[in-house]
Order: sequence, then C-alpha cells, then structure tokens
Amino acid sequence: MSEFVYSINQRTGPRPIIRKIGAISANAVEHTPVIFKGTAYSVESAFANERCPVQHLHVRNIETGELSRPFGENYYFASAFVEGDTLYAFATSLRDEKPMTMYQSEDGAVWHDPRGGHTVRMFTTTDLANWEERDIIHCPDRRMWNTSVCKGRDGYVMAIEVSHQEGYDIPQIGVPFTIFFAESKDMLNWKMMPDDYSYTKDRYNACPALRYYDGWYYMVCLEALPCVRYAPYIYRTQNFLDWEVGFHNPIMMWGDEDRVPKPGVEFNEEELDKLQNVLNINNSDLDFFEYKGKTHIFYCNGNQMNCAFLCEAVYDGTEKDFVESFFR
Repeated sequence: MSEFVYSINQRTGPRPIIRKIGAISANAVEHTPVIFKGTAYSVESAFANERCPVQHLHVRNIETGELSRPFGENYYFASAFVEGDTLYAFATSLRDEKPMTMYQSEDGAVWHDPRGGHTVRMFTTTDLANWEERDIIHCPDRRMWNTSVCKGRDGYVMAIEVSHQEGYDIPQIGVPFTIFFAESKDMLNWKMMPDDYSYTKDRYNACPALRYYDGWYYMVCLEALPCVRYAPYIYRTQNFLDWEVGFHNPIMMWGDEDRVPKPGVEFNEEELDKLQNVLNINNSDLDFFEYKGKTHIFYCNGNQMNCAFLCEAVYDGTEKDFVESFFR
C-alpha cells in the first residue's frame, strides 16, 4: 500500500470555498443526506426518546423536519444510499449491552463503549413506512462502526470503520480506527475485500463518506490532530491499495462559525448555552450531497464526548466538482 501526499514544487489551484451557515439541531449523531423520490432527507441515528425507548434510526425530511417512524432498534452509526425507488440504510450492531462509560467515574468504572459490534445490517424501504432488513456482513474478528456506500466501477462498495477485537491479531488494523472495504454486485450479497485493501493503519481514520467519479473513489474521513482536535480529510484511490491525499486538507476546521444557529433555526436556552460555550474541538462525521445545484455539507461540532450539534455548510458547485477540487 502506498500514499501520495505531494511532490516537490507541487502546483495547485485555489482552495475550495466552503461557507459554514450554522447549527441546525442539537444532540447530533451519525447521518447521511440523500435525495429520495425527489425530496431531500437525512437518514440518522437517534438516541432513545419518547418515540422509541432505545437507540434507533429514523429518516428526517430536511425541508420540513418531519420524521419517519423509528426503525433499526439497537443499531448505531446510520448511513444510507438511494437507487431508483429504494432507500437503503445501513447500521452496525451492539458489541454488548453493558452501559457506556466514557471516562473514569467515581465508582471506578473505566472507559467502555458497547457499540462497535460485529454485524452490519441493511434496511430497505420504498415508502419510508415499511422496512425490510437483513444482516449483510458479519465479522467476529473485528469491531465495526461507521459505514458508507457508493456505486462504483464494478458494483457497490462499502467503507467500514474498524477497530480491534480482543483475541484477534489483524496487522492491517492500526491506530483506531482503520477503514476496510466490502463489495457487492447486487446490494444484497456482500463480501469483505482482502485486509490489504484498507486505509490507513498509521493514523486515526474514522466516519468515512465514500463517493465515486470517473474512475476514482473519493473518501472523506475524520483525522485526530495533536492536542485532542479532530478535522475531516479527503483522499482518493483507484484500487484501494494506492491512495492520494488531497492538497487542500483538512476540508474544514472547528471555529466560531460552528457556534451560531443557522438563520431560522431556534434552540432552547440550555441548548443555546451549550452551543456557545461547550469546548469545540471538532468537525466530525462529515457527509454531503448535491441539492439544488450546490453541495450541502453536514457535520458535527462539539467536544467528541457528550456534546455535539449538527451543522451545515455549502459549496457552490456540484458534488463531483467538490471532491475533485481538493486534488487540483
């Protein structure tokens, strides 16, 4: 596996211009924006609430805020793909049912994350009301988190965020997390690619967003920067072995633009206080789609622990132009 960053005297064009337009919802979690039957939706993970007593998935109408009925109970890290009249949602299973402990607590509990199970499940619908579901990938030797699916050169490809499972030694899994890949000809039957087809064990690489244009697979992932900071980077490959790193990385950085509501969006007093004052070190879980001639980008701000808002940004161009612009 090789990685190309840039050469001596590398020449580039101007940096792509991304306009941050503000926070749109509190308690942000994993999501994928899609166009389904002509309407813009976001397929999202959701915490337990009055609509569903456990973690679940739902589909949100981006224009109206209307929610589909909950589905995918006890599944995490939602992603989505649309083809024709079918919406496909993907999520990963729990590893165990022990409570989440994200820090050293008074009772001595240490960090434990029950998410990152061994199974990817696919949910399909043609009407947002009735869902069919099936397990499509099961790997007991590794833990799986975020996913992303696109249609590529010879079928469909899924990027999967992976970490170690105790008791198994997979050399290609490096610094948590590493992205591995699966492929399918029909969206029903999936097979993991060989472990050498992965990126990258050398650095933290999380929450992928995968696209395909003109022979290139473009992937956005979150990288961990020094002093506990997180920002999204973009890479591309033609074979999943050799990778190029975009010249204009990171795509975006945390900043005060993340702390203001999008015009027309209102938060209650407690939410507004968090938005404006909680430590912001993060632009994570970036995903995007082309809508009304522009590329709309959604990402999470916050502290990577217990506070995040879903924020929106815009690139004035097509999705294809957006991903290509980081490599010229």
